[in-house]
Amino acid sequence: VAHLGPEPLVWTPPGVDRIRVLGRYDGSAGVLVRGLKFANRRTPVRALGSALAGIGFWDDDPPDLVTWVPSTVERRNRRGFEHAALLARATGRELGVPVRRLLLRAPGPPQATRGLRQRLRGPAMRSRRFAHGASIVIVDDVVTTGTSLSMAANALRAAGASRISAVAVAATTGGTTQRPASRHRR
Repeated sequence: VAHLGPEPLVWTPPGVDRIRVLGRYDGSAGVLVRGLKFANRRTPVRALGSALAGIGFWDDDPPDLVTWVPSTVERRNRRGFEHAALLARATGRELGVPVRRLLLRAPGPPQATRGLRQRLRGPAMRSRRFAHGASIVIVDDVVTTGTSLSMAANALRAAGASRISAVAVAATTGGTTQRPASRHRR
């Protein structure tokens, strides 16, 4: 984990103010994500949380809350845990910031099983209430098209978030080069 990121993405998903990842999905960052997500290998979670917290967006302006991109209920029940929540809790612990489950995801197939066109439509999400004007960090495992992060950011903004930062363990190569820069500005 010590050799990972932070790496800026070439583009920022719409609705997100800033984003960093620790590495590429086709490298060691992807190995760690797949181990956690599909084999329940939790050993690196604390170190990944520390690395995500150390990305440095918030050196002078810490966030108010940390949350995560949720899995569908079906995926969470099948796995028996919410891998992004584990990463978010470890990140929040390192930052000394509260971690809350703010996002609720509509049922549907996992993003990994969807084609590009379906992925770009993204999963439907809504946000629970929180302090209006809060600065929020969204934690995710992998950024592919950025659509899940955009949908999450849109839900959080609709609920009153003022600034949204995103961090992820890995990004796919296609996800880092195929989308234009966000036009969203605060």
